Amino acid sequence: MTPDFLPIAEQINILFQTVLHPEGRPYTLEEVSQRSGVSVATLSQLRTGRITNPQLSTLRALCHFFQIPLRYFETRTAEACYAILAEDRNGGKPIELSEIAFRAIQLSPEAQRDVLKVIQWVQAAERLRQSGVDIPPLRGLDGDRGPADE
Repeated sequence: MTPDFLPIAEQINILFQTVLHPEGRPYTLEEVSQRSGVSVATLSQLRTGRITNPQLSTLRALCHFFQIPLRYFETRTAEACYAILAEDRNGGKPIELSEIAFRAIQLSPEAQRDVLKVIQWVQAAERLRQSGVDIPPLRGLDGDRGPADE
């Protein structure tokens, strides 16, 4: 019996959303194609689910481009994908990403969207801080009273 792996399309889309260009934006299909040798058409078909069983050489090329282990494509959940990405970006040491995913999965879809918005705000704030702009803290953080304290 074949284990239920996460669909390749979902795995590839997680890579495109998570592994960002040095400028902090997602890579384009053209950029990945030029640097990996995988055609734009193949990348597009992988992302849309038209190709569900890619060649090993294609997966290896994507692993090399995104700097991930081949075992990434053996994952069964999105959380496992994020955990592998977190391990590899952190010298093999898992960070709190697993806990974030674990807690978020228990939330309603609406609350999950809220968590994503907060993460996107934090990413934008981090970019601004790196460019020297002071960001006011969110209410409830840095000692302010917030919903968790009430």
